[in-house]
Amino acid sequence: MAIIKKGILGGFKGKAGAVVGYRLMDQDIMRGVPEFRSSKPTKKEEANRWKFKTSQTWLQPLTEVLRVGFEGYKLNCHGFNGAKSFISCNAVHGLDPFYYVDPALACISHGKLYAGTGLKAEITAEKNVLFSWDKEGPFANNDRAIAVAYDINDHSAIYDIALAKRSTGMATLELGEYLPGAEVHMYLGFITEDRKERSISQYLGMFLIP
Repeated sequence: MAIIKKGILGGFKGKAGAVVGYRLMDQDIMRGVPEFRSSKPTKKEEANRWKFKTSQTWLQPLTEVLRVGFEGYKLNCHGFNGAKSFISCNAVHGLDPFYYVDPALACISHGKLYAGTGLKAEITAEKNVLFSWDKEGPFANNDRAIAVAYDINDHSAIYDIALAKRSTGMATLELGEYLPGAEVHMYLGFITEDRKERSISQYLGMFLIP
């Protein structure tokens, strides 16, 4: 049963015959009921499924970051789905079914905001991450840094979506419970205070926790 909330010209919610209505990103969507398929998927379809699974699994620990970092990447698309599209097209390599994500080609944010220069990361004596960047450039001083430390092998990440103001030129991300010997990949991007704009993040390398 479908429910029409705004009259005959409005959208509807639920199933009506062979179509289903729902609301997504403030838009009324209508689509056909999927049909049962008896034929086997093609090789290309199988490959796309493996790529989808690979990118989905790799991005899962970064869900909260990506919702903010990739917001607006595609029209009518949530941030996580936008990130998955970007990763699948730009960072997934291999042959069916042995696909993998190249961390150096991945991003945790994407947009037209000034990406900055001199971005660096280093492990401190306290086993935290010191991020630094140049304080000069065409940006607002109250832009915020988005920082991520991602242990791919452990499938876990530590991050901060508003770590510090860009005007400070540096910030520390506490690694917490990461064990010695962990291989951690570092990413750094920027976002405006109102979260309406963001930069393309930069990959700063893989670091071994001492």
